[in-house]
Amino acid sequence: MVTAHWGRALQDSYQLVNILQFVFEVAPVLFFFAFGMTLEHFLRKPLARRIESHLKLFILAVVHSLYGQQTPLSSDFFMFLFAARLLFDIHSQISAANRVLVAAFVLALCGAWVALPFPIAYDFFMPSFPGWFPVFPWILFVAAGRAYSRHRQDPRTAAVALFGLSLALFDALILGNRLSKWPLSPDYALLFASGTALAFIVLDRIRWPALLPWRTIELLSGNLLLATALHYVAVAVVTSTHHRLAPLLVAWVSERYLAPAFSLEYIVLAFAAVLILIGLVRGAVATAGWLDSRGILGTLDGLFPAIAVVGIVLYAGSLHLDAGLRLAGLPLLCSLALLMVYKRA
Repeated sequence: MVTAHWGRALQDSYQLVNILQFVFEVAPVLFFFAFGMTLEHFLRKPLARRIESHLKLFILAVVHSLYGQQTPLSSDFFMFLFAARLLFDIHSQISAANRVLVAAFVLALCGAWVALPFPIAYDFFMPSFPGWFPVFPWILFVAAGRAYSRHRQDPRTAAVALFGLSLALFDALILGNRLSKWPLSPDYALLFASGTALAFIVLDRIRWPALLPWRTIELLSGNLLLATALHYVAVAVVTSTHHRLAPLLVAWVSERYLAPAFSLEYIVLAFAAVLILIGLVRGAVATAGWLDSRGILGTLDGLFPAIAVVGIVLYAGSLHLDAGLRLAGLPLLCSLALLMVYKRA
């Protein structure tokens, strides 16, 4: 995600950058799929803890909406996670008969999404507030992740995923239907949901070399909400670096080699952004551990609602006065994400 976001500062004419961005922008699909895989664990928690976790995620989503869209409500990343998890929680509490009705309703929505000319059905579900992730159809990736977690040991799971991947490729490459992330097309959803399931199946069965940085992978996977918040800091750093380097590249590199030069810059800064993100997550977790050992973090966690309300009011007010103060919300966003991750509800 961090590599995809910073690349938006570059021109669309750089083909290699566009290809790499297309690959890296699969990050939300992977995240939502993995989020679905963890739902069973969340739904087994006591009701009081689930309600507390829903409220905290909603607060985090409001701050993120202010940061990303300058409005407290949007269909952006964290707000989508809040809505999706809340809907699955409600779904788990209703009767079996009502679950059948919900399944029929979702199937009807999917049928309209596939059958109607694209993107009529998608536009119908776009909310009146801004954002990139309307609940439908993006919630299908969460549903796919939950289904995979339930049937990952079933040998038929691989066959179903492979069939879905083949069908999406046939429709896109042979029939010529477009793959679109925004607005989300059925082919894109089927291709990457099936591909993600196959990737997890492969990962479940491969013994990786001991040289792979498993501690780093475990660090990021165990702190995904925190990493998502902190990645904006890494993006801001490398984007600022790019704005300083770009005039130098234009002045020193001939026009013939300018596109390769900027493509190389994208790769180097993308790698740097990942390293910065890893360093930020490590530093944040270490700081939280130090604060926790002195009892400070527990106090802050108890004050979470008060801190959030005061922070949201001040941040929203500052954005109303000056939209250029957008970056001032990053410390609040990252602090709330750290409390959510380190002091899980």
